[in-house]
This record gives sequence, structure tokens and C-alpha cells, in this order.
Amino acid sequence: MRSALLTVLAGTALTLAACGGGEKASLAPAPAPAPASAAQAAPAASPGSTVAVKAATSPLGQILVDPTGRTLYAFTNDVGAASTCTGTCAEAWPPVVVDERWNVAPGLDSGVFSTTARTDGSLQLMAGKFPLYYFSGDAKPGDLNGQASGDVWFVVDTAAHIVRDAAGGAAAPSAYGAATTKAPAATTTTKAPAASTVAPPAAPAAAPIVTLADSELGRILVDAKGRTLYGFTKDVDGISTCAGGCATAWPPLLVKGDVAVGTGLSRDAFTVIDRADGTKQLKIGKWPLYTFSGDDGPGDTNGQGSGGSWFVVAADGKLVKG
Repeated sequence: MRSALLTVLAGTALTLAACGGGEKASLAPAPAPAPASAAQAAPAASPGSTVAVKAATSPLGQILVDPTGRTLYAFTNDVGAASTCTGTCAEAWPPVVVDERWNVAPGLDSGVFSTTARTDGSLQLMAGKFPLYYFSGDAKPGDLNGQASGDVWFVVDTAAHIVRDAAGGAAAPSAYGAATTKAPAATTTTKAPAASTVAPPAAPAAAPIVTLADSELGRILVDAKGRTLYGFTKDVDGISTCAGGCATAWPPLLVKGDVAVGTGLSRDAFTVIDRADGTKQLKIGKWPLYTFSGDDGPGDTNGQGSGGSWFVVAADGKLVKG
């Protein structure tokens, strides 16, 4: 028995010598992996990678624009964070629609922005309590033609407040860098006329409410101030369908009393229709007539073709679509 045990121990010694080169074998345990740190949080969720809004410097201060620089507006008739500009209003003032992966540019407080669901299921970007819109009368980045339109449409600053006026009382500009300062009205003193027994002259003839003007689209109808007049293809049977927010963007040509027209126009081509609010609107042929809030002055035709529904009107009462 003792002989067998010695033989086993001798064999074990030879095996260890062959594996360890005659040195002592060390069997230290493998180090345990370091525990994960409890302070290491998952990355914060991001609203998305598509920038929907950024800031730009304008004569009205820092305002909100889209990624291309187009001015964004708020509609003061929108209450309860819900858009009330739909249909024809949305053709003149397209909503800023975003997908679910929207974001804001660096420098803006993302907490100011959110979205609201429109009736068609799309998501409209909001700044504070205001849904945001473009203006179809802005032809390029930097335009501010929609500012103060109807006294209900205004640009928005980076804190989600509407901006009603330029700093220092400057007039609302039509484009960045185009602000002008309001000049004080001149005052004059006139002498009271001496009493006279001469009969007063006859009252002058009524000024034409609509005339013709040359434009790049040919001879078209304009109002007494020279502003372009438009027809709306969705007005069928000679009835105006543009009211509310639509009428803010496209003010109807209202009349009171007798209607006079300019040279080259037939008074018989014009009629007067009653609007839902009790006012009276002039129409030619079957088209009720409107101006466009996006036209700054005489000669502008910024509304032409808007939404595929608004067109200038020729002398014969037909819409000019070319």
C-alpha cells in the first residue's frame, strides 16, 4: 500500500515539472468584471433630426423663420392652441406642418415649441400658444409682407411672443432691411374762408371704385387706390365664399351707395351682392372682387395663382390664368 502511494506521488511530481518547467504553478483566480456604474444614464431622447424652425435677425428683432429663412407668423384669432385657419385661409396662410422627427435649431429653447393636430391629421408646429404659418404673399426669405395683416397676423420672437411693431416705432417693413421710420404728420394752419353769397359749386361726380391698369398680365381691374383686384374660383353662382380668416387675407371690395367705374369699363357689367355680415361687395360678371393683403401697393400681383384659386380679373370680367 505504501509502495503504491509513493508511485502516485512520484508521477504527479513529474507531471507538474513537465507543465511548469520546474517552477511553482500559480492558480490565481481571474479578475471579476467591474460592475456597471449606477450614474451612467441612457442618452436623452431627442425630438428628431429634422430642424423645423430657427431664429433670424430682422428689423423687427430676432424672429422665427423656417430652415430656408422664410418668415413664420402667428394668427391672433387662434385660441386654445388650436388652428382656426383652414380651407381658403390656409391657402393664403399655409400652416407649418412637421413630421414626428422635428427639432429646433441650436440657440432656441426646445421647451417653447410643440405641435397641434390639424383637422386633416397633420401636425402643425407651435411656438408657445401660437400655431405657426407661412404667408403666400412672401416671395422669398426675408419678406415680411404678412406682418400686421388685418391686425391679426404677426411675426413671432424667439420667446414665442407676437411682435406688433419694430423697435423705436418704425413702420412695419416689407422685407429685412426695408424698415422706414414714421414721419410726424405736418401741421398747417388755414384761415377761415370769408362769408360768401355765391352758391356752392355742384358736388363732383363720384370717384370710380374700380378702374383699369396696365400690368405684366395685361389690362386688369384695380381699386380706387390702384390695388389689384382678384376673383376666387371657389365662388360659384356669384356668391362669396371667402369669410373669416380668408377675408382677412383677401379683403372683399366693399361698396356703399352708387358705384362708379373708370374709363373703358361698362357699369352694366358690375353688380352688388350682400355678404353674410351685412356689407355689400362689388362683383363683375360672376366674380365677387377682392384685394390681397400680400400686395404692398399699386402694381403688385403677388396673389396671382395663389392656391390655384385666385386670379386677377380682365376688363371683360374673365379671370386671367396665363
